[in-house]
Order: sequence, then C-alpha cells, then structure tokens
Amino acid sequence: MRIDDQRRMMITDVLLGVGMFGLSLGALYIWKLGDETNVRPLDLWVVPLVGLQTLSLIWRRKFPVTVLSLTIIGFVIDRGLNYPSSWAFFGIAFAMYTVGAQLEPRRSLLIGGITLDIVLLWTVVGIIVNDVDPLALLSELAVLGFPLMLGRESYHRQRRMVELERRAIRAEHEREQRAAEAVRNERVRIARELHDVVAHEITVMTLQTTGARRVLETDSDRATQAMVAAEAAGHRALTEMRRLLGMLRTSDPRATAPQPGLDSLESLVEQMNLAGLETELTVRGEARAVPIGVDLNAYRIIQESLTNTLKHGGPNVSAAIEVAYDKSSLSVQVTDDGRGASTTQHPQNGEGQGLVGMHERVALLEGSLSAGPKPGGGYRVTAEIPIPA
Repeated sequence: MRIDDQRRMMITDVLLGVGMFGLSLGALYIWKLGDETNVRPLDLWVVPLVGLQTLSLIWRRKFPVTVLSLTIIGFVIDRGLNYPSSWAFFGIAFAMYTVGAQLEPRRSLLIGGITLDIVLLWTVVGIIVNDVDPLALLSELAVLGFPLMLGRESYHRQRRMVELERRAIRAEHEREQRAAEAVRNERVRIARELHDVVAHEITVMTLQTTGARRVLETDSDRATQAMVAAEAAGHRALTEMRRLLGMLRTSDPRATAPQPGLDSLESLVEQMNLAGLETELTVRGEARAVPIGVDLNAYRIIQESLTNTLKHGGPNVSAAIEVAYDKSSLSVQVTDDGRGASTTQHPQNGEGQGLVGMHERVALLEGSLSAGPKPGGGYRVTAEIPIPA
C-alpha cells in the first residue's frame, strides 16, 4: 500500500474517532439527548467510557480485534452503570465493519458473532434489571449485524480487486515476454533468410567483380564474363530480396539451419520409404540451379503433398514425384493411388492448412497450383512456378 493511501486512511480514522467522541459528549452534556429517567447522573467517568467506544476507532484498521474489544468493554461498563444512552454505541458498529473488512471471513464471523451475543445478552440483563426497552434488541441486532455483513462483502471485493490486479500484472508480463520473444524470433528469421537468399548472391557478385578488376587490363574477355556473372547475381539478389520481404510477413519462425531444396528430394524420398510410403522420383529436362526461393518452396510443396498422402491416403498407398525443368518454369507434380480427397483435407473444416500454405507459396512466386482427386482414384497436386530470366 502506498504511503499516501496510508496517511489518508489514518487521517480519516482520526477524524472519525475524534468526531464521534465530540458528538457523543455533546449529545450528553449540551443537547441532553440522553436525558432519560431512572438513569445514572452524568459525571466525569462518562468521558473515558465514551472515549473507549469512540477514540479507539483511530487504530481500528491496525488493530481491529483490539479496538472491537475496547468498544465492547466501554459499552458493557456504560450500560452496567446505567448511564444515559449515547451515540458512542455506534463505535461498536464501525469496529464490527472493520473486523468484517480486515479479517479472514471465518474469523470475522466468529468474532462478530461473539460480540453480537455479548451485546444482546447484556441488553437482556438491562431489560430485566433496568427496564430497558425490549425493542433495543432489534435495533442492536440491525446496527451491529448489518455493518459486519457489509464489512465481509468489502473484504471479498478487495480480494477480487487484488486478484484482478495480480492477473493484469501477470498478463502484462506475459505479453511483454511474448513480444520480446517474437522480436528475437523475427531477428533470427531475418538473419537466416538474408544468409540463405541474399548473402550467397552478394558473395558471388563480390568475387566476380574482384576477379574482373584483377584481369581487366590483361584479359578483357574474362573480365567481361565476370561482370556479366556479377550482373546476373545482382538481379537474382534483387528478385530474392523482394520475395524475402513477402515471406517475412508470415508468422512461422523456423530454425536457422540452411533450408532444403530440390537437391534434397532423394533424401526426402528415402524418408518417405522408411515411413511406409513407397515413393518414386522422376526428373524431366535438364536439372539446373534455380533461385533459392523457388528451390525452397518447390521442396516444401512436395514435402507437404507427401505428408498429406501419409495422413489421408490409407494403407498400401504409393506416391510419385515428377519434377520438370523448362526454360522459363519449373513444374512439380505429386500423385498417389490412395483414397483421394477426404473431408479432413478441406480448409473450411479448420484443417487442411497445408493445402492453404501450398497455395500461398505458389502465389508468392507468381505461379499456379491445382490439387484434387484424379480419375481412377488417388490424389494429384501440380504446381507451375515461373523461373525469372
């Protein structure tokens, strides 16, 4: 609790105790509100008795049980000596509220119940001995029972507020951790993509321009060839940089190890065969190096298609991969002889996200993709990916 709050509550309690003390004595001595018949005449002993029931409220938050005990002692002596009734009795009500608001619910109910029994029992004695009005029992029950219940409700409300504040702090801390982790992951991802996609081409450009500078005066043909190679590497770097910016918009951080490509297909086929999916690889045309973005995404499309076959193709299924190189495009096709399309592959059912991902990869490369059951059974995925000149 802040120091300002503590000071404010202390000032409030001082004003409450002193104010009730002054009002109670004023009601007795000045306004004669307690001028009743068959009561003890006022004397100086009234002052400490009123003080026990009122001034002790100054410390009610710090010592709630002690303050309640002092107010009860003052009340019992006051009633036992048959002094005129005073407003000091309401000090017990404030003390009862504080007990309900400050203590654990079971303890507050126990202490409040004992206090209420003492007050009611002493009032019964007053009814018998001093002809006290029996209706005083009802008024005391209301004046003391209601503050206790109100204090208990305040206790529960304070606990709920503390819990909500604790949850808010924990949630804010978790959000900060997630944000920091996302930043770290994004930095790692950017570093990986820059290394895999751009650094290679820039290295080629650097080496080729260095070689061209060294042979520029002695072998102009070789220098020209080196500069042409550096120019081509620069164009590839620009193309892949544009694709990199598009890829960074996704939120799928991956490992920093080099990404696989079409040259890893034989290893992928071996993995599928070991997993129980008989897979065959066919390469048509002259295999050649393609931009890294095309290489990686073509591999991922094949990988995801085979994964779907493993999941949904059924038993004794086999698959075939066909990679065809053309002058300006790369064609990838994966077919299987399984059960074909199933409802679990449909994106609208909350699954089939791999198929959605394949469409996004091909769209990023400005290509086209078709996927669906083939005649005679089975499933086919075909992707056409342009290769920049």
